[in-house]
Amino acid sequence: MDLDTPPEPPDPGASASSRKRQGEDTNVYAAKKTITDPTQVNPSVQSLYIHPSFTEGAKSYSDDDNGPFIVQVSREVEDPSSGASLRAINFGQFLHKHKIGSIIHDGVKNIGRNKITVEFTSAQAANNFLVSPVLKLCKYRAIIPTYNITRMGLVKGVPVDWSMDELVDSLELPPGCGEVLKSRRLNRKSVTEGVITWVPTQSVVLTFRGQMLPAKVYSYHTSLPVETYKLPTIQCQNCCRFGHIKTICRSKPRCYRCAQPHTGDSCLVIKELSTCLHCSGSHFATDKDCPEFSRQQSIKMVMSQNNKSYIEASSQFPPVRRSYAEITKEMFTPTNVTSTKTSYRQTVFRSPRPRAPLAKGYDKKAVQTIVGDYSSSLPNGCALNNNVENPPSQGKMLEFISEFLLSIVAPCSEIPLPPNVAKNLSQLFKLLQNGPNNPATVEL
Repeated sequence: MDLDTPPEPPDPGASASSRKRQGEDTNVYAAKKTITDPTQVNPSVQSLYIHPSFTEGAKSYSDDDNGPFIVQVSREVEDPSSGASLRAINFGQFLHKHKIGSIIHDGVKNIGRNKITVEFTSAQAANNFLVSPVLKLCKYRAIIPTYNITRMGLVKGVPVDWSMDELVDSLELPPGCGEVLKSRRLNRKSVTEGVITWVPTQSVVLTFRGQMLPAKVYSYHTSLPVETYKLPTIQCQNCCRFGHIKTICRSKPRCYRCAQPHTGDSCLVIKELSTCLHCSGSHFATDKDCPEFSRQQSIKMVMSQNNKSYIEASSQFPPVRRSYAEITKEMFTPTNVTSTKTSYRQTVFRSPRPRAPLAKGYDKKAVQTIVGDYSSSLPNGCALNNNVENPPSQGKMLEFISEFLLSIVAPCSEIPLPPNVAKNLSQLFKLLQNGPNNPATVEL
């Protein structure tokens, strides 16, 4: 699904007439300081102080500004919806043709269909370009963005019974800080029995001249810390885009429930079946948990802290896009259908089978019974506990030993042996043959 990118928020540097809202009084800014009543119900009309130099005359850079020195240029058209466009390369050719210098490399850029920026090397060069007669002859309009020459800070603890005129007159600014060009009290929305009222708070937004935001200001010998003012995230209730409100919307209505080209008040789509206009998720386009809403908050934070335009800040955060597979996965997710069939299966619990008895192990008594009373048939039986009544005589024992040794030595008679070994072995062989009764024949 191709989605239109959110439009650029209204240029704060444009004149009051070009940013006129429907139903808004064109004489809100008087020639002198104007204070509005904080008790009015209309939230767009708040306690306000505006310095005359903030609305009268063209804005310009001062010698104390550090840059960048940027000028916005657009083509003058009678009807904003006429489709007029301005390309950076064509305007760069225009600058070269009329010999307008002191422009940095890559200093001419497109920031909109009919808007470009030109960055100069010095404040003087940018101010001279603003009053160049060539621009008016060629129907070009050049301005300096307000966020390039001002800083916005938030001050808390200002009594609600103070007027903005009284607050600004009492302020003492630190060295190097520009004067206060605008002071605006914030109101809090309160709903009582269905009636909406706006209650003034003790928070005041101060707009300082220059690019320096002081850490604190002083009022009646009391220090007031200054915080960076975070620009609010505004969403249109007509087209569901960000950066403007319904009263100044020029787009066709889009439903915040189903993303179709009709108003959401008459749509009957429930939240579970809704489709987000920005990310195609299954939630309303006005949901605070939408990824696009978080992206817009991050963009506003960068704009507030770094003094950047919407186009420059939005380029740091990629647009929220979902793949076709992710969208179709939610569309065709199978639903769990409860079966109406009755199951007749029964669970049968059986007692566990008994374990087999253990086999008999080693029985020491039985082993002793088997081997303890064994009777040997041999005559000596000395290895067993048998008492031999008639032990053999000594002569018979020597005869047995002689026969045993003879059976061992006889096979060695045919093997060639060393002389000394052969001599001793021969004598032993003769001794065994003659028997133990003839010891005289042995020569040692």
